[in-house]
Amino acid sequence: MRVNFGLLVPVMAQYSAPTWATLVAGFFMLLALSLSMYLIFEHLSAYNNPEEQKFVLGVILMVPCYAIESYVSLINPNTSIYCGILRDGYEAFAMYCFGSFLSL
Repeated sequence: MRVNFGLLVPVMAQYSAPTWATLVAGFFMLLALSLSMYLIFEHLSAYNNPEEQKFVLGVILMVPCYAIESYVSLINPNTSIYCGILRDGYEAFAMYCFGSFLSL
């Protein structure tokens, strides 16, 4: 079975997210950003063991990356491909940080 993606382009060009979804997603994105930034600043203020904490910070930064990417993809689906590429690249880096943290 073949899918004709040419038919989806006009549909995606006219898409706009519902207002309630935008508001709920925006609220939870701001909540995730504020909590993760608080955790990052707490780690940076007590930066006693840099060899371990640099990997922990790499993993914690995954939350704002996913939150912003999901919100931007909801608002403008045309940019979701580009945001997904950046997200996947950072996900690979976060997996590297997690594996490095485990091997310490």
